[in-house]
Amino acid sequence: MFTPTLLLASFLLATTVTDGDGELQRGLPAAPSITDLIRAQATPEVLQGFETVLLTQVNAIFGSENLPVANGGPVEPGVYVTVSPQQLLVFDSKISDMQGGLVPPGPVSRECKSGCKAALWSAFRQVWLRALDEAHSLGLEVPARVLFAAEASVPAKTLIELAYAAAETRPGDPPGFALLVNGSNSGLRSRGFYLLPPGGIRVSPGDNVLALRVSLGAGESFVVSAAHPRFAPQVEGSGWKLLAAELAKVKKRYPNKVAVIIDVGDDATVGDVVMVMVAAQKHFPSTVLTAGLPVKWG
Repeated sequence: MFTPTLLLASFLLATTVTDGDGELQRGLPAAPSITDLIRAQATPEVLQGFETVLLTQVNAIFGSENLPVANGGPVEPGVYVTVSPQQLLVFDSKISDMQGGLVPPGPVSRECKSGCKAALWSAFRQVWLRALDEAHSLGLEVPARVLFAAEASVPAKTLIELAYAAAETRPGDPPGFALLVNGSNSGLRSRGFYLLPPGGIRVSPGDNVLALRVSLGAGESFVVSAAHPRFAPQVEGSGWKLLAAELAKVKKRYPNKVAVIIDVGDDATVGDVVMVMVAAQKHFPSTVLTAGLPVKWG
């Protein structure tokens, strides 16, 4: 069963990595260190034929050429979600029609702390329960990650809504997340990400948190800010090259920080999010996504 503490502990790294090692948070387990993450990425899980299955479905739904184009890591097995402007599938089962890449309006689940729709809660809960039954009967483990194959033009806030629904319905610990990208000659690749906990988080000066944030607007416009009160001034601009340059300046001031929060707003697409990941990857490789949730200081 989902618990807020486990979700918070899982996602906390994205806003509190400081000087290379995980630090003990108040009332929570220690976040994994950067060394732990690198070690995990160096030994990816492989399932023969899994990538072929993914590519077949993506090409059937909207074409892999319409995935965001970027480099990335290897594709590891897990529950896979395919999102086009017209439809939403989990594995090969259609869950819902989409309206321009948005989940249709509907009642909110009373069980979903992030405010996800009841239809999503029900659909993802059934997926996890079936996976749990299969794991028990076959002596396997319940999938530990969710992969999103989203057409680049899909609104980024849809990706976040789906990720919360997947996290809050999984029995036990929440899953890891990966966004699939078109690696060109490298084939299908993945980009990992975290989420802010439902409702956001509050940090204190003793947590040594910067909480660097890139807030996206229309087109390629952005605002760079941070929760830390000494971070000033915030920077506004447009264009991914300029964003990369501004983030390089931030890194010089805060060399031990490795995480960036991408606040997608109402206008950003999945493609925009991937471009921010690319702009930030050299200096801030750990990405957390949010749609307006705060990191409160003090």
